[in-house]
Amino acid sequence: IPVANFRGSNSAPAWSPDGRQLAVVLSREGGSQIFLVNPDGSNVRRLTTSSAIDTEPFFAPDGQTLYFTSDRGGSPQIYRMPAGGGDAQRVTFDGTYNVSPRPSPDGKRLAYVTRNAGRFQAAVMDLATRQVQVLTDSDRDESPSFSPNGRMILLATVVGGRGVLSAVSADGAVKQRLTISAGDVREPAWGPFTQ
Repeated sequence: IPVANFRGSNSAPAWSPDGRQLAVVLSREGGSQIFLVNPDGSNVRRLTTSSAIDTEPFFAPDGQTLYFTSDRGGSPQIYRMPAGGGDAQRVTFDGTYNVSPRPSPDGKRLAYVTRNAGRFQAAVMDLATRQVQVLTDSDRDESPSFSPNGRMILLATVVGGRGVLSAVSADGAVKQRLTISAGDVREPAWGPFTQ
């Protein structure tokens, strides 16, 4: 069943923690903006109203805050706003390119991809102190996501022209490449924890 099938782009869906709504990027009103929509496609409401590109929405674990990427300040940076709508606050200030926000399960840290000396690398910000740590030494990291316990970050990276799966501890101390024999890896995510 299509949830968002509007004129223009329908992209970057993200579930709210309670599963009752999706944040999605639509261009149906011109430009790429973030909307909320019910899982059945009803009750579409616009959250962002900038003249910039607003994309990559992702809910904080408590469902009260929505993180997203926007170039409203001139370059791609990470912002946050109340999940029900309201004013957006810029979160990242280091560098000219910060994208793909993923909050930790406890909501205290934010993983994202930063451009660092021309290399796209996974980084983590302590949201209370705003301290940033670059976690990897690779060139083309994508799609970081915290493990359910918040200790590891899964990401896709490019090695030898091929997308591979990597994991790094949230403090950057442990790095591990997870080999897959065929194909390119893109946009990895953790599944739910079950016993």
